Amino acid sequence: MRDHEKTAVIKIPLNVSLESEEILDGQSRICNWLYNQLLDRANALRDEYRNTQNPEVVKVLYTERGLRNLIPPLKKEKPFLKVVHSSPLKNAALRLSNAIQTYQKSRKGKRKNKDTGWPRFRSWSEGWFSLLYDEPNKGYRLKGSSLILSLGRGIDKKQRYVSTFLEETKPLKGKEIRNLRIVKQLGKFYAVFTVRLSLPAPKKVTKAIALDPNHKNLAYGVATDQQSIEISSPSWLKRTDRRLDELIAKRDRCKRKSQKRITDYNSYWIPSRRWKKFNEKIENLRRKRRDQTKTFLFTIAQALYKQYDLVAIGDYAPDGTGETKAMRRSMNNQSLIGRFKEVLSWVSLKSGKQFHEFDEKGTTRTCHSCGYVVEGGLSPEIRHWDCPGCYSYHIRDENAAKNGLIRVLRDLNIENLVPCSGLASQERWAWRALPSGVVATLRGQCRNTVAASRNSNDDVIVVDQNLSIKFAQL
Repeated sequence: MRDHEKTAVIKIPLNVSLESEEILDGQSRICNWLYNQLLDRANALRDEYRNTQNPEVVKVLYTERGLRNLIPPLKKEKPFLKVVHSSPLKNAALRLSNAIQTYQKSRKGKRKNKDTGWPRFRSWSEGWFSLLYDEPNKGYRLKGSSLILSLGRGIDKKQRYVSTFLEETKPLKGKEIRNLRIVKQLGKFYAVFTVRLSLPAPKKVTKAIALDPNHKNLAYGVATDQQSIEISSPSWLKRTDRRLDELIAKRDRCKRKSQKRITDYNSYWIPSRRWKKFNEKIENLRRKRRDQTKTFLFTIAQALYKQYDLVAIGDYAPDGTGETKAMRRSMNNQSLIGRFKEVLSWVSLKSGKQFHEFDEKGTTRTCHSCGYVVEGGLSPEIRHWDCPGCYSYHIRDENAAKNGLIRVLRDLNIENLVPCSGLASQERWAWRALPSGVVATLRGQCRNTVAASRNSNDDVIVVDQNLSIKFAQL
């Protein structure tokens, strides 16, 4: 692949009839069964190798295609496997082999991320097994907005198909499709296309901004054009989570195991109608929450890259700690910092601009003017402080972002972007994302340049009660 090209993922909702939904669920169940069957065989081979050290076992268990080669004999033994296209079946085995190889790398210390255990059996009711067609135009066909999926031939050797409809086709126009994955999330089907994109050439950096991520707001940024931006967190997120808690509590009081169904292969329970009703509401609300969060993050990212050529953000990420349950939930479940970084990175690639993640250790307690370091750090309750070294007044998040900007410009060797007057913030803006764009409210100017009063009910320096508003439409 050339440097100016990159693979990307396009996720499009599917309209699926009730009959097609049952067929796709059946295909997913069979792939899930195959995964568990192969894992059972892998467990037996693992025990055999520990006892005998047979090198033939290694060829099956620890190679990329060893488990996949067990599928043809299984098809003869279990004819129902033939009703599924070969690609999803093959990739069920490859997914298991990849999990085993990841475990081996983790065990040998060759994996940077956290330790990974041996694969476990999958429960289809807890996670829908996706159907992957990993070759271009093999096993699926696009005809306008129709997406036709090929199934297996079955015992009668007749080709079977299932038809679905894409809710939109514009994102695929002019794209080279590499593969297709069918997924079901929160009760809704999606077609996930992997496509090849041509990226624009990198642009020269003329304006940059450094963001300090935190939990009081999404981030606080300081730019080389002497502007400071406080990006508000989504106000609806806590309300949505409270509503989810209420629905989950009502659902959990209902009877989940209401009726038992027995099939030729297994038995399972059907929940009560009341449980289904609340579960459907929960899935719809979770889907709405996910879509709104995605729109929020992309709106902010696009507005930033519309104004700046380089967006840098601190490497902070929630670590699961917190003094109270509400704090832990706010810092982990409701935090959007990790996803925000992913969105910034992706938007930078599509726009030909730059994204950078910097080490923010010590940026909060270090004075950006004289370098004085507050011993023991600053308590989270302290939002403003005066430097004992140079007596400069600092807004906590703004000072951290300025230190981050200094580090970014130094690390990337572009210190010439800093104006002669330094990093003094001439304008402070509060950003709030709406579906139509970003509303930016002018909050004030630096205390060192104008006479300003401290508002006891707010954490900002108030210069004028008549705030001017501008809209940065996307």
